[in-house]
Amino acid sequence: MNRDNNNAEYQVSRRIQCRDGSVLLLCGLDGQCYLLDPLTATDNRPAPAHGLLASPDTTTQLAGQPYSCYPMSDNQLLSDTLVSKPDDRTAAGMLCDCMEALLHLQRHQLILPRLDAEHILLDQQGQACLLAGQATTATDEASLQDNVRQAGQLFYRLLTGRPHGSLPLQQFRPDLDPELHQLCQSLLDCHAAASTVSRAALAQLQDWLVRQQRFIRSEGNQQAALQQLLQRMRHNPDFPALSQAINAINHIGNADSERLQVLAEIILKDFSLTNKLLRVVNTANFSQFGGAVSTISRAIVILGFDTIRNLALTLLLFEHMHNRSHAKEVRDVATSALFCGLLARSLARHSRMQEAEEALICGMFQQLGELLCVYYFRNEYHLIRKKTDTGSSPAQAVQHTLGISYATLGTSTAEAWSFPERIVSSLEPYPPGPVRQPQHNAARLRMLGNLAQELTQLLSSPVTANTTQAQQLLTRYARALPLEINSLHAVIAETQAEFASTLHEWSNEAHVQGKAQQLKGATLGPHPDSKPAAPAAELESSCLASGPATTSLLSSGIQEVTSTLLGNYQLNDLLRMILEIMYRAVGFDHVVLCTKDPRQNMLQARFGFGENTAALLPVFKVDLQQQDNAFCIAMERNVDIFIEDASAAAISSHIPAWYRQLNLAQTFIIFPLVLEKRKIGFLYGDKNQAHSLPLRPDELNLLKTLRNQALLAIRQQQN
Repeated sequence: MNRDNNNAEYQVSRRIQCRDGSVLLLCGLDGQCYLLDPLTATDNRPAPAHGLLASPDTTTQLAGQPYSCYPMSDNQLLSDTLVSKPDDRTAAGMLCDCMEALLHLQRHQLILPRLDAEHILLDQQGQACLLAGQATTATDEASLQDNVRQAGQLFYRLLTGRPHGSLPLQQFRPDLDPELHQLCQSLLDCHAAASTVSRAALAQLQDWLVRQQRFIRSEGNQQAALQQLLQRMRHNPDFPALSQAINAINHIGNADSERLQVLAEIILKDFSLTNKLLRVVNTANFSQFGGAVSTISRAIVILGFDTIRNLALTLLLFEHMHNRSHAKEVRDVATSALFCGLLARSLARHSRMQEAEEALICGMFQQLGELLCVYYFRNEYHLIRKKTDTGSSPAQAVQHTLGISYATLGTSTAEAWSFPERIVSSLEPYPPGPVRQPQHNAARLRMLGNLAQELTQLLSSPVTANTTQAQQLLTRYARALPLEINSLHAVIAETQAEFASTLHEWSNEAHVQGKAQQLKGATLGPHPDSKPAAPAAELESSCLASGPATTSLLSSGIQEVTSTLLGNYQLNDLLRMILEIMYRAVGFDHVVLCTKDPRQNMLQARFGFGENTAALLPVFKVDLQQQDNAFCIAMERNVDIFIEDASAAAISSHIPAWYRQLNLAQTFIIFPLVLEKRKIGFLYGDKNQAHSLPLRPDELNLLKTLRNQALLAIRQQQN
C-alpha cells in the first residue's frame, strides 16, 4: 500500500535527530505507532526475508519527502535504551543479532546506508532488528566494508555509552574483556573481505556469550541449545564451505542422468580435495590402474559413482577436521572416527552385506557430534573432559555442557547436510539391551554403525579390553549379527591393517601417534583357540606379512599391463601377462585362468603357469551347478576367497571332490571375474603347503588390481 500526500493521516509525535543529519519520525495512525525513515536512494532493493531484518509495512510522503513506514508494535529504538548503558553481555548479544543480519545482507551483495542505534529496533526480549527498507546493491567491496566499520562504531557505543570518536576504546573501558576489545577493533579496522570479517566476528561473539553462561544448559530446552550450537557453527569462517560441498554432493540423485558429470564438477571446484582424492585413488587400497588415474572423471568411471562419492565425503570431513591448529585433540577424534568407519565396513564385508561402502560413512559419522564439538566448541570440549575426569559419565558431561547429546548434534548436522534418511537414522544410538535383527537397509546401517562405535570405544579404553567385555557385546548383537569371538578378532586385525595403510595414504604420516597408535595395536584380549562355528566365515581369512619384493614386482607388472591396455593387444596375450605377473611376483606354485564353457554350465581351465600345468588344465573343471564349494561360492557371491588350509575341519567340506583327488595344494586364492552379474571365470593361484602364502593387505589389493585389469580388458574386447 502506498499513501501519497496524506499529511493528515500521520500524527508526528517525535523527531529523532541522527548523526548524519537525517531525521526519523515517530508517528501515530489509527491508534498504531509507526517509525518513518526518510528514503534517500532510488535503487532500493527488497531485502531477502530474515528474522533479524525489519521490512517496511508501506511507504508514504510527508511534505514531499518519501518515507519507509515501520510498524513499531511493542518495539523500541535501540538508541532509546542506551540512556542506561547495557552490560557487556547484553551489548554483545545485540551486536550478535546485528552481525547475523548484516551477514545475510552481504550474502546478497546488499548494504545499508546507515547502521547505527537509531536504525535498529529492539523487541520485548531484547532482540535487535535492522531497518532494511533502504538496502541497496553494493557497488564494490569498499561499501560492504564500510557497513562492517559502522557495526564496529555501534559496538563502541554499546560498550561505552558514547558515540565513536578519536579516543581509543581502552581509555573509556580499561576493565573491558580483551577479547571484546580485540573484536571491536577488528570491526573498526575492517580491511579484509567484509563477509570474512563479519563471519569471524559473529562466531567469536557467540563463543564469548556461551562462555559467559559457564556452559550450563537447562535439560528442558534442548531445541534452543541445538539451534544455538548450529548457529555458531554456521558462522564459523570455514564451516559454510564444508557444508556447501557436502550438501552439493548429497543432492546428486540417482535419477540424475548427468550425475557423474555433476559429481566431477563439484570435486574439481575444491583444488585441495581434487589433489587429495586423486592421490588416494592411485594408492594400493583404491587403485585400479596402478597410479594411472589422473582425472576425477576417469576415477568415477572406473571405481564407480558411489565409491568416489563416499570417498569424497569422508575425505572432506577428515581433511577439514584433521588440519585444525589444535591438532592433537582433533586428530585423536578424527582418527578414531576413521577407524570406526573402516571397522563398520569390515563388519559388513565379513557378513557379506551389500551396504559395505555405505557402512563406512555411517561408521565414521557415529562420532560426528564429538568431531564437531572438539573442532568448533573447544572450550566446551575441555570442560566435558574435566567433568568426565572428576567422575561424571561421558553422556552426563556432554548433556550438562552442551544441553544435548553428541548423537543429537551429529544427526542434526547430518540432516542439515542433506544426507539420506537412512544415514541420518543410522547415527541414532541403541538403548541398552539386546539388538533386534535388522529388516531393511537403513536398520542394517544403524546396526553396523552402532556395533562399530561400541567396539571402537572398547578398543579405545585405557585398559586393554578383555574377552568378557567383547563377548557381552557380541551377546547384545547376537540376533542382529551372529559373530563368533575369533571371527571378531580377524575383523579387527583386518581393520587395523587397513587403518594403518589408510592413515598413511590420507595424511601421508609415516608414524602414527596418540589415539591412532592405540587403535592400531589394541586387542580384545588373547585370541581364543576355538575354531569358528560358521564354515562360510572361514572362507575369507586374514593376511600375514611378507617381504617388499612382492609389492615392487606387482606394481611394476600393473604399470606394464596399463601400458598394454592403452595400445592394441590380443586379449589372451594380456591375460597370460597377468598370470605371469602373479606367478613371478607372489611365487605361486600354480596360476590358472578358468573361463565359462558356453556349451555347458562349467568353468574350464584355459591356460596357466606352474609344474605339470599341461596335465592339470584338462581336469581343472568347476561345475557351477554345485553350490556348496569354495569355487562356486566365489562365483555366485562375486567375492575373493582365500583358503589357508584346505584340510581344516571347517573348510574341507567346501572343497570339491575333484580338487581333493588332484591333491594339488592346501593353500589357494580365487579372484572371480564377473561383469555385470555375468560369470566369466576366475583367476586362481596356489601354494602346496598350508599357511604358506603370506600376503599383506597392500599386496592383496595389488592382486585385486590385476584382476580388475583383466575385467577391463575383457570388457573392452566385448565392446
